[in-house]
Amino acid sequence: MAQNYISVNGLVTQTISEIQTDLTQKYKNIYGENINIEQNSSDGQLINIEALQKKDILDLITQFYNNLDPDYVIGLPQQTLYKLNGLTIKKYTYSYTYVNVTVTEAATLQGLDENIENADGTGYTVSDVNGNRWILAETQNLTDAGTYLLNFRAAELGSITALPNTITIKETVIKGVSSVNNPANNYITGQTGETSAQFRQRRHQSMAAPSQGFKDSIQSQMLELTNVNQCKVYENKTNVTANGIPPHTVWVITEGGTSAEIGQVIYANVPPGIPMKGDISVQVIRPSGDFETVYYDTASAVPLYVRAAVKNLSQYPLDTDYIINQLALMEFTIQQTVTTSMISNNISNTIGETGAVYDIEISADGSSWAEYLTPSGLDEYFSITSENVSLTEE
Repeated sequence: MAQNYISVNGLVTQTISEIQTDLTQKYKNIYGENINIEQNSSDGQLINIEALQKKDILDLITQFYNNLDPDYVIGLPQQTLYKLNGLTIKKYTYSYTYVNVTVTEAATLQGLDENIENADGTGYTVSDVNGNRWILAETQNLTDAGTYLLNFRAAELGSITALPNTITIKETVIKGVSSVNNPANNYITGQTGETSAQFRQRRHQSMAAPSQGFKDSIQSQMLELTNVNQCKVYENKTNVTANGIPPHTVWVITEGGTSAEIGQVIYANVPPGIPMKGDISVQVIRPSGDFETVYYDTASAVPLYVRAAVKNLSQYPLDTDYIINQLALMEFTIQQTVTTSMISNNISNTIGETGAVYDIEISADGSSWAEYLTPSGLDEYFSITSENVSLTEE
């Protein structure tokens, strides 16, 4: 009979069937081998109830035990435990945009004001053609007719974008407001935050910070910075230029983050006398008060073209626009090789059993097609937009 014990792989507990078997034998030892333990009998039901109670307790103990292990902990205990490593989970943030509001007479528009970060905050609301809602950030007392450029916050947390001239719908009806329109993209795109799995992976990467290899230290510390999504560090140890990197030079490439924080990480990790490649320069203040100049570059997104065919296996038409939009949500890292199997998995997960995908090809220029591609530049990563996806339904 399997018992509960701690092994090299962690806490091992009995399954529900093992608990039921154990309880059944104990009941027979007390009342005899001929007792009725069928599912519809009193003893059978009691055994099942007690087995479920024990299983719930064991599951709770297992969860508590796992919450002490940084490789298995999830949720709030994970955030608490990882603070010991100096890590804080990347939270969801709001997107912001400017909208032209045209009024024909004086009007007062209620804003979020002190509830600017409150998910339940209310105020004058508009929406874009995709159904995303935007709430006025601050209350405005518009005294004259005219067009005013006002600050709006997305109603929902996360990465919400608004293309120019798409916020045109007035959800809140106010006398005197004739039209709304956003002249440009949102100026702040919210963060999508981290799942427990992503937070755990970032912790694993951060453990390289104390290592002797300064490349690993730079990369891990960069990923701890707020809004830094990815980082790649190259080093040319040869005496000749290789892959566009001068001899004995370090090239740091990041996406997101502020130049001051990025510069501080580079300064703290690159050994003195090592040249740095990059078009972005940052002045870092040394402990002595002098300035040190460090260099780096930001990653460049390059378009990835996709074409595929989908066989409809249901009696209803497929929502090809939704499938394409899900493809556009795919994210790739710097210098990551993209394969058609990755595209196939995304489409298959989207359509489920309602269809089958085939004839998938990808391209970096829209004319030469292949099954796998790697960005040509060391500072590049692929990005899919809906305009670059051709999906045929059959």
